[in-house]
Amino acid sequence: MVGHSWGGHLAMHFAAQYHERVLGLVAVDPLGAVPDGGAADLGRIPNERTLPDQVARAAEIDERADAGEATAEEFLERLAIARSRYFSSPDKAPPMPALSISLDCFSQTFASIAEHFERRALEDSLPTVRAPTVFLLGADSPIPPEHGVASAALIPGARCIVEDGCGHFVWLEHPGSVRRALETIA
Repeated sequence: MVGHSWGGHLAMHFAAQYHERVLGLVAVDPLGAVPDGGAADLGRIPNERTLPDQVARAAEIDERADAGEATAEEFLERLAIARSRYFSSPDKAPPMPALSISLDCFSQTFASIAEHFERRALEDSLPTVRAPTVFLLGADSPIPPEHGVASAALIPGARCIVEDGCGHFVWLEHPGSVRRALETIA
């Protein structure tokens, strides 16, 4: 099982719940398991790497989203403002692909994640994972590697690979890195 970002977080939940169905796990720069998995850093670090006028526009969209007034188009604009800052070299980031988003699904997802952190769901269940596990982390990610390292420490025998010169999209900045991680558990 391979998952990136929130998908890596979800893959950890799946591996902890369905041991018999997971032969191996590669979590690629995931939102971690403890204490907030890096969510606060993910909210802060891209802003530190962004021009002030873009930070102001992002904050405006965030306020509208919190009030339930933002449109999907505005939220995609918000994502585009931060996206290049997820790369080790923002000026070399590829263009954002065409996307669509459900704001309701997005907000419910993060509410669920917050609830799981409060219950310590992963913190309590990851020690039961027995599948070979590798965390593939970007050294320059807005989810700093220490969150993946702390999550890996909860899984017996899990290993971490920290890719220098990579941000959050490790496979784009170091093509082949996910395959190499998979090969270490095969």
